[in-house]
Order: sequence, then C-alpha cells, then structure tokens
Amino acid sequence: MNKRKKIIICILSVLIIAVCFAMIYCFTDLFKTKEQLFLKYILKQKDEIVCVLSNKEIKQFNIEEKNSSYIKEGNITVNTQLELLKPIDIKISEKGNKKEKIKNTFVNVVYDNEELADATIIKDDEYYLVKSDLLGDKYIGIENNNLKELAKELGIQNTDYIPNKVNEVDYTELFEFTDDEIIRILTKYIPVYRKHVKNNDYIKRKNVKIDKNNDKVTSIEVRLSEKQTNEIIIDLLKTLYEDDYTIDIINRKIKIINPESKYASNEMIKEKISKLIEYFSNKDVKDEKFLSIIIYKKSNNVIKTEIIFKNDRTFSIERIDKENKLVIKQYGVKDKKIDISSFDGIVKTVINSLGEITYKKNIVDAKTSKVEMSIIFNVGIEKVNINYNYVEKIEDNVDGLIYQKDIDYIELKKYLDENLQNTIEKIKKDIAFIR
Repeated sequence: MNKRKKIIICILSVLIIAVCFAMIYCFTDLFKTKEQLFLKYILKQKDEIVCVLSNKEIKQFNIEEKNSSYIKEGNITVNTQLELLKPIDIKISEKGNKKEKIKNTFVNVVYDNEELADATIIKDDEYYLVKSDLLGDKYIGIENNNLKELAKELGIQNTDYIPNKVNEVDYTELFEFTDDEIIRILTKYIPVYRKHVKNNDYIKRKNVKIDKNNDKVTSIEVRLSEKQTNEIIIDLLKTLYEDDYTIDIINRKIKIINPESKYASNEMIKEKISKLIEYFSNKDVKDEKFLSIIIYKKSNNVIKTEIIFKNDRTFSIERIDKENKLVIKQYGVKDKKIDISSFDGIVKTVINSLGEITYKKNIVDAKTSKVEMSIIFNVGIEKVNINYNYVEKIEDNVDGLIYQKDIDYIELKKYLDENLQNTIEKIKKDIAFIR
C-alpha cells in the first residue's frame, strides 16, 4: 500500500469516526452534559405543549372554519365532592358564521335536575343582544364598544379589568411561531440564561420512580437560588429591551388578545420592561434555594416536568401523547387563605385553590373537532369539579341564523333604568333556590 492510499484511508477513517460521533451526539444523550440534556428536554416539553394547543390538523381546521358556517354543541357541568353545592349542568348550543361575524348562542342552566334559567345571546358584528327569563321578555342590546364607559355609567367603580371591547381570540395564532422566530429567540436568550447557570447547578438522577404505575425514569433538575433567578430575569429583560425583533412579536401577540390594549405598541412594551428592570433591580433577594425545574424522561421522551417555587407549591406538566391531552397539576400550596375582599384577593384565592387542569382537543375529521376540558379546585375540605366539553362542526350553510336587524330590542342602560328592581328580585329568588 503506497503512502497516498494510506493518507486517503486515514482521512476517510477520521471522517467516518467524526460522522458517527456527530450522529451519536445528535440522536442520543451519550456525550451530552447535564446542562445540554436539560435544555434539550425542556425544549422538547415546550414543543409537546404547543402541539396539544396548535398542531397541523388544528391549524388547518381553524383556517377552514374562519370562512365557513359552523355548529357547536356542548355542556358545562359543575359538581362538588361533598355535595355542598348541588350539581349544575349548563347546556350550550351555538351556530354562526365567522366570516360574517355572527353567532347565535342558546344557554340552558339546570340546578339539581331543576331548570333554573335559559338565555339566547345574539352576536351580530359588533353588537350583542341578550334575552333571558331573568331579564323579561325583551332582548337587551349592548354595543361591543366603549364598555369601560358603560360600566362607569352603571356605577361600577373599578373598571381597570373591563376591556373597551370584547374580542374573539384565536388562541392558535397566539401560540403560533415560525421556525425562524423560534431559532432567533432561542439563539438570543439561551446564552443569557447560561451566563448565570453553571453545570454544577444541575442534578441528574437515574432510576427515579415518580408514581406507582410508571417504570423507573431519569430526572434532570436545575436548582436556582433567588439571587440567581433575579439576576437571570434582569439580564433577560435588559436584552429584551434592546431586542426590537422580539418586541415586535410580543406586540403582535398582545394585539391578538386585545388590539386596543395600551401595551399594543413597542414604546409601551419597552416602558413596562424598564419598570420591571427597576423593580427586580431594587428587590431584596436571598442567596438560597428559590426555584427547581425537574424533567423526568424515559428513553428519548419527556414523561413529566415539575416546577417547584420556594417549596411553597409545585406545578407539574404532562402530555398524554396518545390522546393529545395536556395535564397541569398544582400541589403543596401553603397559602390557602380565602380572600374575596378585592379583585386581587379573588384572583389569588382562585390560583391557590387550583388543583388540576386537563385539556384535550382532537380533530375527528376535516370538518369536526372535539374539545374536552376539566378543572379541579380544592376549596378547603371541598373539591369542585368543572367540566367543559363540546363538538364543533364546519357546515357549508347554517339555516335559521338570527340577525340584529330581525330583532326588536331595548338598550341596556334604558332597560336598567326601567327594570332594575324587578331584575334584582328575580336574581335574589334564583340565588335562594340554589341555596
């Protein structure tokens, strides 16, 4: 064998070894550090969550529905474990056309097997018309505009949480990002995170048993002190402040929820970021354990992710792949005080009482989708279960739609001026009936 052949064989051998090493690195966990393993599987968990909320089939269904008529049939049930509250069953029937911005919704409320109330809600472009036994025999008209001003006229003091307009939100657009956007965001912000988190902040464990039914799995955990977490947040916010590309994306997402939001502008977003930087910079923090994120994996699949805050509460996130189901649980909550004296107190009470959320959406066929959602609240010794299920079908045409021009109605403010006392008395009777 001459010298030239030996060199070629040597080069080929090095190339083959390099390719094999690259393949092993890319497709297995063999040569990855604990940090690389953590980042790989946390991003995989993110992809799985987005897949439940907005996969290819769901996106295509929503595109078809935007230009079509549809029929939706569903119901909401509320029951309690100890039956401190009798079962509530709300049947909802809806039909409409999203292109024409019209929908007719029919609601029937049954409490403890007794019919309590029903309502018809007509949305025609930017107008809502409501008719119910509780309100009398006429439709009540509400323009979907200047709702804050209307609330003030009706005597509501705090209108901060009332929008000027109720918007139809397409949540698939909210969670939708292009591949280029994802790559640019990750490339920008992962190095910022890595500046503050070192490899010895990660803990890898093998043969971990997470419940009675699962086999033993591997866990990768990152533990951060309050000081580290604070430094990461400040650094990320400072990077974001200078990142017009990502701020543009945030602006676009805010406009999906509320186009009239004061934060639907880059200037206001940057002003908010600046205030947050100041807040976290002045925050008194301790150099002790504050946050843990634990990923449980089996082979190349994420089984579950846990997020533990200050040992005060734990959130777990799990995707049931075969059912396209997402399960989010909260447990270990120490602060369970009930406060209904203010809006913030109510929000905090609801969050602290939240036990489990399950969400499942399947595309049955090209024209049919099915959604199942359940929420469990732990309120003291009582457990409240709320279930919401519906089937939605795309139709070429829906007969019998009711339009605003076909209805005689009375404006809300005028109705309240004339019928407020009678309405209050009817509501009091129904509340007494529920008790």
